[in-house]
Amino acid sequence: MVSPAANAAKPITTLALVFGDDHNRSALRSALDPQGFASAAFDSVQALCESMSTGHHYDALIAWADKAWSPRRWVNLRSMVRLPILVVVARDAVELASAFGNESLNGERIEFATAPVDGTELAMRLRLLHSRRFGGNALPEEEDLVWGSFHFKRHARVVLVDGVEVRLQPREFDIALLLFLNLGKVVARTDIEAQISDWRASPGSRVLDVHLARMKKKLSLGPEKGVRLLTVYGIGYRLVMLGHPLGGVADADSEGHDLEP
Repeated sequence: MVSPAANAAKPITTLALVFGDDHNRSALRSALDPQGFASAAFDSVQALCESMSTGHHYDALIAWADKAWSPRRWVNLRSMVRLPILVVVARDAVELASAFGNESLNGERIEFATAPVDGTELAMRLRLLHSRRFGGNALPEEEDLVWGSFHFKRHARVVLVDGVEVRLQPREFDIALLLFLNLGKVVARTDIEAQISDWRASPGSRVLDVHLARMKKKLSLGPEKGVRLLTVYGIGYRLVMLGHPLGGVADADSEGHDLEP
């Protein structure tokens, strides 16, 4: 069994790619190379373990999940390799989310992306994976973050949607970033208000709802962009990415209703 304990303090720089075909792995390597990651590709977990037994080490594992995936493959992967894992799920195989149990979904060493995915998003998710595993949940304040069509330039406090700059008010930017950082999770109204430093709304105020409605309209948060912003009545809000293993359509419908403009 391979453990990452010796590499806990260092950032993720060297990756092992496993599963998928040559085309899938080549696409991932082409996306990762410009981001500064070194990578090696393997057809199986056994081949990866043989490489590691000869002295090669890897900081994290990227596993391609497609129609050929099976629960047995996941069990073998987790039992044989103790590395942080980024699972890239083929877009036509998102139903494979059921293959990943609640324990793995809630674990510190699992992160997901849905193909096709570019190098910027892969790099961001790998940094999130490393941060959760070894250094808490915070990312550097200046770190750019990308989710599908949405690119947050945190230092400039600018959001690009499909490459086009969208102007948000300061509070709208803070709310949007908080929801995206908690993608798939319910964020309580009180938590949103607590994290906005200059919030002065009185109890029962609808100011937050107004900001949310404006932010939703400006960013076009809807199925056409692959996301939905839901109201969880009496609690707060939940932003889900449609077709994503952590926030699919069925899951979204079961935990809230679309935020009305």
